[in-house]
Formats: sequence, structure tokens, C-alpha cells
Amino acid sequence: MNHKKSEKGQAIILIVFAIIGLVGLTGLTVDGGLVYSDRRQAQNAADSAAFAAALAYSRNQNYATAAQNIAATNGYNNDGTTNIVTVTTTASPSGACPPLAIDNLDITVEVISHIDTTFSTVVGIQQITNTVTATTRACGTYTTSLFNGAAIVALKTTGNSTFNVNGNFTLDVNSSGVFVNSSSNCALNANGNGTMSVDTAYSVVGTACKNGNVTMNGPVQSATQVPYPPSIDIPLPSITCSGNGAVTGNTVNPGNFPSGLSLNGNGNYTFSPGNYCINNGSVSINGNINVAANDVNFRINNGTFSINGNSKVVCDNMLIHVVSGSGISFNGNGSNNCSNVTFIAEDGTVSWNGNVANTFTAPTSGIYKGLVLYMPLSNNETLVINGNSGSQITGSMIAPAATVTINGNSGTTGFHTQIIGYTININGNSNTIINFDAEEQYQTSQPPTIELTQ
Repeated sequence: MNHKKSEKGQAIILIVFAIIGLVGLTGLTVDGGLVYSDRRQAQNAADSAAFAAALAYSRNQNYATAAQNIAATNGYNNDGTTNIVTVTTTASPSGACPPLAIDNLDITVEVISHIDTTFSTVVGIQQITNTVTATTRACGTYTTSLFNGAAIVALKTTGNSTFNVNGNFTLDVNSSGVFVNSSSNCALNANGNGTMSVDTAYSVVGTACKNGNVTMNGPVQSATQVPYPPSIDIPLPSITCSGNGAVTGNTVNPGNFPSGLSLNGNGNYTFSPGNYCINNGSVSINGNINVAANDVNFRINNGTFSINGNSKVVCDNMLIHVVSGSGISFNGNGSNNCSNVTFIAEDGTVSWNGNVANTFTAPTSGIYKGLVLYMPLSNNETLVINGNSGSQITGSMIAPAATVTINGNSGTTGFHTQIIGYTININGNSNTIINFDAEEQYQTSQPPTIELTQ
């Protein structure tokens, strides 16, 4: 007789394998959730640590310590057992930061974390490892000329002819170009018989027009409008005086002049070093006077600084600040030669008239480095160069609210300058040549930047 083998106990084996499978699946679910949660936390920690490192680097602090501290705050203390945090650096690739930025650095933070499993140990998985990285780029600080280094800047946002050229003109801009902020048609308008040349481009928000026999050398390109008023933060000087000033013989001594200061006739005068406060009047130099003024500062209230006739001024390290009044003017047939000089007109016009030949060079250091003339936003008067003025100007002429005009037979072939105005007009038989050098201009400091790259 044949007996069938008993199948008792087989169900238990199947149940055991099913339980193991269920535990494995439970382990994958529970431990997988733990691993995923840790990975998100580790990534957040790496991102925060990388940002902290870049910020510390931009402040000349220890970036590695900053990264480790932030990582520890987020639960990754680099204990070598449950987690490892490393900080590495490489130089930022060429072109990744602004062209003038220096000491650019890419900083990478890597977080390796080990997560002990619970249910997954049943299937032989004792530990799972997460590895995450974050990289930030720290671009260094740098200085740059205003408005991307355009040599001629017209800031008015609307209107035709905000940069306007008329007559028999020559305009030659070397190593730079023109920026016109107006969004209107014919924002740049050239009329008459003339030649305009730029080495970079005519950057115009609106359109450019020309009428007559006008040649424009250089490309016309579309530009993005900048807000007006612009953010130009140039501090005004604080000039104070003690005691009364006086003219003794041919020497002018510093101090307070309650009703102006006028030098007339002939002779040679010397301004002694110091501060001159003209509290209710003008500084006027007339006749055939030769003046030497070194290491002097002038503050003028309710008046004008003017040089007239055949007078000549030679100076070094001079600051003229017209707080209120009629501004600054150079008239007649004289010649003036000043180095390290800055003219600031909070009020009134600024003009070069007649046959005056001015050689003015901006300071090469200090807060007014590269600034030869400044008319703040509060001054919407005019800046005018008239007649046959053969001027040699080095440094920026910044007048964001002023109408800037070059008239007549101006032989302005010696401009090493950046001209910034609300509108710019070049009229008559003008010959304007600008040899732009950013190192000679007023520059603003650009802060360092940081960004997460991966």
C-alpha cells in the first residue's frame, strides 16, 4: 500500500519567508525614509555651510571654520564617525565673475553622513551612506567707472535729442563710447556736417537719427535703461574755518572772509595753505594777476568762484566747493593749470568762456580720486564750454541733473574725461576728442558677490 508524504509544516516555511519579505519591505520604507530625510538635511547643511564660507571669504575671515561651524549647527559636526565635512576650493573659472573682480574663488562643501538602519538589518543592510555637495562662487570686490565706462552719458529717460550734435563738428571718442538713456525716437540726434567716431559703441535705449552730411563710425546698439535719478553717492566736503582771513601784501591768508575776496590789477599773489570760507560773497580774480594756490580749500556761500581777464592760476591740491550762489566761471584770455583739483558746485552754473586755456587734473588719491568736476543732483543748472576754449581736462565731469553744452569753436582736443549730464549738446564748429582711460576717472567700489553654483 502506498502512503502520501505529509505536507504539514510547509505553510510555516512560506509564512517565515513572507514575514522576512514584509520586514525587508518595511525596512526599505522606514529606513529609506530616514535616508531621504537625512539627505535633505545634509544638503541644506552643505548649502548653508557653502554660503557661510563664501561670505566669510568675502570678509577676509576663515572660510573653512565658518563652513564647519554652520554644518555643526545643522547637525553635521565632522566627528569622523557619523559624518565627515570637508571644505575644498578652486579658483573660479575665467569669465565666471565680473572682468575686473579679483581673488575669485569657488568653495565646495561635501557632507558624508552614515545612517544606521533598523529593519533593513534583517536583509543584511547595517548602514547607508549619503554624500552631498554644494559649491558657492565668491567674486571679489572691484572698482569701475560709472555707467560701464561710457565716456559720454546722457541720463534723461525720455525726449528726443537728449544727446544732440549740431553744426560742423568732430567728435572722436577713443577707447570708449556713448550711452544715451532716453527711450524716445531720435534720442541720439546728429545734424549738419560732421563726423562722430567711437571705439566701442553708441549704446542707445531709444533710436539714433542723423540728418545732413553726418558720418557715424562705430556700431549703434540697443541699451537697457537705467533708473533716474541714478545712484551716485559722492560725499560733499566739510570745510570749516577759524579766525578771519586777510590779504597781507601779496599773500592771502586762510580763514573767514565775511564779504567775499577780490584780487584785482597786476602782480603775483600766493594763497597760503589752509581753508578759506567765503561766507557771503565771491572769490574773484581779475586783471593780469598770477596766482599760486597749493594745499587750499574754498567754501563759498552765496557767491561765485571766477577768474577773469588775463589772470592765471597755478595750483596743486585745491578743492573749490560752491555751496550756494552763481557757480564757477573762467572767463577772458588767461590760462589756468591745476593738478589734484576738484570743483564742486551745489548751486549755479559752471562755464568756460572766451579764450581761456584750462589744464585741470583730478586728484590721484583720496575720496575725490578721478573727480575733476561735480554738480550734484540738487544742481540742475548748466555746464558750458564756450568759444575757443582749448582745455586739457583729466578726470570725470559728473553733472547728472545738468544740461551739458559745448559751443562754438571749442578746441577741446585734450579731454581725458568722462562727461555725465542730464542732456548733452555739442554745437557749432566744435572739435571734441576724448581719450578715455578708466584709471583716470572717478570710480565706484562694487561689493563682492556670492552665488550658489551647484
